[in-house]
This record gives sequence, structure tokens and C-alpha cells, in this order.
Amino acid sequence: MKLTVLDEVASTNEVVKNALREGKAEGLIVRARRQSSGYGRQGREWDSPEGGLYMSILLRPDVAGSGLATLSLVVGLSVQRALGQVAAPQFEDGVQVKWPNDVIYMPADCERADEYRKLCGISLEACGGGVCVGVGINVFRPEVDRPVQGRNVPEYMADIMPAPESAPGHFVSLAQAIAALPEREQAARREEVITDIQREVIARILVNYGRWRELGFMPTLGSYEGSSFLTGRAVRIEDAAGTATLEGTATGVDERGRLLVRTADETVPVASGEAHVMVMP
Repeated sequence: MKLTVLDEVASTNEVVKNALREGKAEGLIVRARRQSSGYGRQGREWDSPEGGLYMSILLRPDVAGSGLATLSLVVGLSVQRALGQVAAPQFEDGVQVKWPNDVIYMPADCERADEYRKLCGISLEACGGGVCVGVGINVFRPEVDRPVQGRNVPEYMADIMPAPESAPGHFVSLAQAIAALPEREQAARREEVITDIQREVIARILVNYGRWRELGFMPTLGSYEGSSFLTGRAVRIEDAAGTATLEGTATGVDERGRLLVRTADETVPVASGEAHVMVMP
């Protein structure tokens, strides 16, 4: 793997897609400290101020286009595992995958299912005979809060990661600990934390990607189900225009990576490319 870290780009996805068009080999990883035109799934804008982890990975899997839907789930599960690993133990279970490719945090005391918070967004784009995998993770809260839409309320990893001085019954977040440092030391410490998360995420993705290439999605399906936020929840499926096309209960995913939604009459498989999932309260 070849990792390139840049201070600022329009989009790490665009850098990797250009490399795909140029025929570059699998394994290029591009990370930026800031993006001026970051975007996620279906081209939706991803706010990218300094303090987040924004990276794209160049892959060339020997898999037909229809099989790539499951790669999205494999990447999502990899990130979920990595973020759960570095979260404080009392928050780990709240770090979950939300089909098709978000990682969210659900506070244990939250009473409404639609009040989850977004930790990470993931995008996959086929390009130049390969795939660009984009990963954007909220690590540190930005200095200036940006307005967000209700279903995209962010959570920040540094707020649920423990500081070294944290102890049972007295949680101190990593964000709090760094804020207490002399100002001249804060930027370097934040960069260390982001780099540590980056290392964990990349390692998980590469291991699970290799397994997926060799064995397919089925060996991962059970693990995905065990970490799925949607399973058992009431959902509404909307098209790109925001029109509801289906309502029911999410019961899991199938071997093709489709969300299974049970209605009063049947179980309907929903492909990720055609759907926005709204979680009902």
C-alpha cells in the first residue's frame, strides 16, 4: 500500500479516480487534512473541515459490478469494527453499521430510533476498471459548528474515546484531555489521534477486503447482522426525489447486500443504489 497525506484537496475521491483512469495499481491511499469539495454516497456533499479523517483507497477487485454492493458492506463493517475498538468500552456497543454504508453512534439512553448520530460516511465508485472507496470520519468537533440536516447529526470519535486519565466512574474524553493541553501542543496531538484511527481503519479494511475477494460476502454476513443498526427497526424507503416507496421492518440483508424489508404481505429486497432509508421514531 502507498499512502499519500495532503494538507488540502478538492476531494480525495477525485485524486484516486484520476489514478484509476491513469491505470495505477491497486493500493494507493490518499488522505487529506481538509477537503474543499468532499462528497459521499450519491454525490451528497460531505463537510470536511480540519479535524476529520478523509481518505480514499484505490482497489481493483476482480468482481462483476453487481458484486460490488457487498464490498460496500464489508468496508462499512471494517470501519465499524475499527471505531468500536478505539471507543471507550461503555460506548462500543453504540457504534453500529447503518445499511448501506454509514457508521453511526446510538447513545444507550436514546429513546428515539431516528436520533442516531453519524460517525462516518462511505462511498464506492466504479471508475477506470477499478473502485474508489471513500471514507470520511468525524474525529474532532470543528471550531465552527456547521448547520446539518436532522438525519445527519454528527458524532465525533474524540468525544467517545477515553483519555489516558479516564477511569471507571469518571470518564474523561480524549477531546477534553487535548483541549486542556497548552495550545501549542493541541494540533500535533490531534494529528496523532487521527493517524492512529487511520492506521486501525486501513488495517481492518485490507484484511476484510482480502477475505471478501477470496471467499465472497457470505462469511461476513453474520458479523454484519450482529452490528446492524437497522435490523428490527421500522423503516421507510424513499427514492431520490424523497417519495416513499416502501414501509416496513428491516429484517437483515441478503447474500447480494440488499436490505430486506418485511411488509404486511411480503419481504422485499432493496438495492442500495435505488434507496434512501429513513428510520421511523
